[in-house]
Amino acid sequence: MPALEVSDLRAGYGRITGIDGINLTVAQGELVALLGANGAGKSTFLRAVSGMIRPWSGQVLLNGKDVTDRRSDQLVRAGMAHVPEGRRILPSLTVEENLRLGAFARRRSGDPDADLDGVLTRFGALRERSNQKAGTLSGGEQQMLAIGRALMARPKILLLDEPSLGLSPLLVGEVFALIRDLASEGLTILLVEQNVKQGLGCADRGYLLSTGSVVMTGSAQELLADPAVIDSYLGGRSPEA
Repeated sequence: MPALEVSDLRAGYGRITGIDGINLTVAQGELVALLGANGAGKSTFLRAVSGMIRPWSGQVLLNGKDVTDRRSDQLVRAGMAHVPEGRRILPSLTVEENLRLGAFARRRSGDPDADLDGVLTRFGALRERSNQKAGTLSGGEQQMLAIGRALMARPKILLLDEPSLGLSPLLVGEVFALIRDLASEGLTILLVEQNVKQGLGCADRGYLLSTGSVVMTGSAQELLADPAVIDSYLGGRSPEA
């Protein structure tokens, strides 16, 4: 049974269509990249899947259960966590307070203190700044905080929206190393990314979006070797060049 199965999903804003008939699956323990240029509909797709906007039509199955019309908080309790584009941390709260909010929807499930210690162990820089206002962190630290907050929900599937956005090349490498580590630990991940080389470099499979529709899909290796992908997204050079 797929962790996530999306069928013929359509959504948008007002009369503007953002995504038009997308079909996508993510297997248990798989890392799937959803790629495309700015404005292709990637973020709209994640918002429709995670309950931030209501789909116009189609179906979303989470571990075989229909969650198409569920609210975001209900989806968090069902095992889905969404790290939105731009991180969306609460800058006036401390690092620890932001992290603890990630466990809010769990109510009495598990020990938040133990999870907090685990997240701070994974992100050593955050432990050093646990009492610091989140708005004073660097961009890379804020991205780590946003991911750590999502991990506090104990997700079965993690949705990541443009985690490299606005980061230096060095920090991009650190973020993708973290994503690879999470995937190697068995966490199911759906990654939305504009950086096609980085996204496919850590993914098992990929989908390419253009103007709200899937135009290509395949294994990461197949997509990285496809001449159309090389020409359109990799500057005409293969990743090995």
